[in-house]
Amino acid sequence: MSDQNQMIETSRNSERPESHFLKEFDLLVENAAGGTAWIEHRHQAVKAFSSLGFPTKKTESYKYTPITKRVKSTLSNAVESEMRTSNRAFGDVSGIHLDTSNGVLSTGPLATSLPKGLTITTLQEEAKRENGVLHEHLSGAIVLDRDPFSALAAALTEDGILIHVATGAHIEQPIVIHHDRIAAAGFVQSRFLIVADAGSTLRIIEHFGHLDAGSAFENRVTEIIVGEGANLDHVLVYERSEEATFVNALFVEQGEGSIFKTNNITIGGGVVRNNLNFLPNAENCETHLNGLYIARGASHVDNHTLVDHAKPNCYSNELFKGIVADTATGVFNGKVLVRQDAQKTNAYQSSKSILLDRRARIFAKPELVIYADDVKCSHGATTGELDDEALFYLRSRGLRPDAARLLLLEAFARDVIDLVEVEDMREYLYDRLHQLLTNE
Repeated sequence: MSDQNQMIETSRNSERPESHFLKEFDLLVENAAGGTAWIEHRHQAVKAFSSLGFPTKKTESYKYTPITKRVKSTLSNAVESEMRTSNRAFGDVSGIHLDTSNGVLSTGPLATSLPKGLTITTLQEEAKRENGVLHEHLSGAIVLDRDPFSALAAALTEDGILIHVATGAHIEQPIVIHHDRIAAAGFVQSRFLIVADAGSTLRIIEHFGHLDAGSAFENRVTEIIVGEGANLDHVLVYERSEEATFVNALFVEQGEGSIFKTNNITIGGGVVRNNLNFLPNAENCETHLNGLYIARGASHVDNHTLVDHAKPNCYSNELFKGIVADTATGVFNGKVLVRQDAQKTNAYQSSKSILLDRRARIFAKPELVIYADDVKCSHGATTGELDDEALFYLRSRGLRPDAARLLLLEAFARDVIDLVEVEDMREYLYDRLHQLLTNE
């Protein structure tokens, strides 16, 4: 390598990764499509990202997840590459099926085939409407200065997906989103806005299937607005390859008397970070947050959750379970905040993890911060190995050691899978659970 080329390479490697994305933002916005409100939101987001910067070793919330290394690695290795396609699980589920490519809607025109009251379009298209859903709700739930990856995705996403259910509309079929195409070794930014107006009902299923896309890095942010008396059920299944990186931010704001349920299942990926944020922002809200993760090999799965009870008479229930094997790492940090005005709050949180190998690691930190004096709240975290007494009992009934072990692990994980209401999905997850635990 010549001296000049070596200097250029050294400069590129020493450049802070934030600089790369700030330059990219300037180039993208210069020729950006969409209305002025859409561009303004992106400017607000990049300002927040520039102020925060990527996490360092001293960033408490990323203490066990050095994900900035992955950012630098992806930038240095990224090249123009072909698209890779994943398996299409849940294709037989009866519903409205959407496909994405690099996080952008790739399904053809939908307007003529959708049920009454349901709109599915791109953020760019919606931004052209002067008083549309985007102008009213975009960035309404997201807290841009809470996490740099959320701000980055909000800034750099050139387009995104809007799902809107009108007041009183009951969408019987689930919306099934297949995130089945991404660029190999690429850095993908995506953004979703989901709005369920007052009295509406909706179920959304998302699947990030296994595919060989090298060290692809997917960074996405989703905002969900659940209107007064609305009911929204959300399930996400992530099972990319062991080289993939996924940072998934979810911000949910609920109106009075609304119900929101989410089930976040991670059974793949190399480094996965779920930032899950919930704001029951009116009285009589119900929030259900469930999660399951299986980490094997050298994978790293980090779940950070925040339930921010701001108003009285609300209920939240959180259950996360993890199975960690080999040299993998699991992280759980769950915070429940009950503000002073949130009297009569009932909030429950539980994290349970099983370690299958001596080199596997779990870091769990449940947090309960209460400023109100008339509440019912509890939280806890347990980490351990399989129960020896239970294993002995099953073996005394004639089961082989490996069969007894498998039975206990499947029973442990099924507590979360059983909460998935779509039968075809449950059966798929039961099968995948069995395959993972038996290394088939």
